Amino acid sequence: MLKVKISHVSSYLPSRTVSNDELEKMTNQHRPVLLSGTLEKLFGSKERRFAAPDEQVSDLAVKAALPIVEEIGPENIDYLIFAAASADLIEPATANIIQHKLGLQCPCFDLKNACNGFVDGITVGSSLIQSGICANVLIVNGEKLSHAMRLDGLGFTNSHLAAYSLGDAGAAMLLTRSDDESGIFFQKKLSRGEHWPLCTIKGGGSMYPRDPEKIFFEGDTAGLKNVISEEGFQFLLSSYQEAGWSPDEVDWLFTHQVSVSTFRTIEMASGVPIDRMVSTFEKCGNTAAASIPLAMHQAMQQGKLKKGDRVMLFGIGAGFSLSMQMLIW
Repeated sequence: MLKVKISHVSSYLPSRTVSNDELEKMTNQHRPVLLSGTLEKLFGSKERRFAAPDEQVSDLAVKAALPIVEEIGPENIDYLIFAAASADLIEPATANIIQHKLGLQCPCFDLKNACNGFVDGITVGSSLIQSGICANVLIVNGEKLSHAMRLDGLGFTNSHLAAYSLGDAGAAMLLTRSDDESGIFFQKKLSRGEHWPLCTIKGGGSMYPRDPEKIFFEGDTAGLKNVISEEGFQFLLSSYQEAGWSPDEVDWLFTHQVSVSTFRTIEMASGVPIDRMVSTFEKCGNTAAASIPLAMHQAMQQGKLKKGDRVMLFGIGAGFSLSMQMLIW
C-alpha cells in the first residue's frame, strides 16, 4: 500500500502571554474565586497564550500554515482540512475562510472531534492520498479557547475549573506520499460516546442555541481521568500488539496535554519514559487539538526529531475518544 508521511509541521502562538497570577486576578475581579497559586497546584501550568480580540480562529490557522504554503507553493496543495475544536462560525465551514485567506483553490472542509480533531485529520488526509484522490493534504488548526473561560468569575462553579488550563494556538501539517522507509504505518481509533457529558461547551448547538450561560467550557476532570485510566491502558496495549512495536522501541511519544500530571499517567500506561515526550503545557496550557502538532513542531525546532525515529501520536479527546498513530520519521 502507498505510504504517507508527514513532510512539514508548523505552529503559531499569539503574542500575548498570560501568567497564572494575571488569570487568577482577572477571574477574581468581582468576587474571590481562585486563590493565588490554584492553577499551578491543580494543573502544573505557569502561563498560556491569548489571541488578540480581533484575531480569529482562522487567523491562528493561517499564521501557522503560511510557512508551509510559502515553501511548497499554493498550487501544490490538493486538499485543505481544518481540524479543530474551535471555529470562526457555525456556518460556513471555517476551512472556506482559511482557504480564502491563504489564497488556495483546492477543495476544503472542516473536521471536528474535540481534542482529537487534528490526529483524525491525519487519518482522513492519509486516506485521501492512499486512495489516489490527491498527493498533498494540508491540515490546519486554530484554537481560540480563551473565549471558553469565565474570566469575570460570575456564575463560576467547580465544573468551570478545567477551562483555566486552556490556551490559544495554531498548527499546521502537510501530508504527502513517501518514497522511502518513512511514513505512517499504523492507525487505530476508539470512541466511547456514553461519556460525552464529561467535557462540554453546550451553547450554540440545538440543545442550547441562545443560552449565554452555556458558552463556557465545563468538565468533570476526575471522571475523565478515570475513563482515560480504564480505557487507555488496554488501548495502548492492543496498539503495540497490532503494530508489532514495544515501548522500548519508541523514540518519541507526542500526546494531548491537559495537565503536567498527564505525562506521568501516560508514562505508566504506555511504558514510554517521560524524557521521550515533549511538554508544551507549562507555557502554552491545554491547546486542544493543536497540542500534538505544537509539541512536534517544538521538537523539530529543538533538533530532537531525527530521520528514522520511531514516533507515536497518542490522542485523547472529549466525547470520549482515543487515537493512535505510529510512524517512522
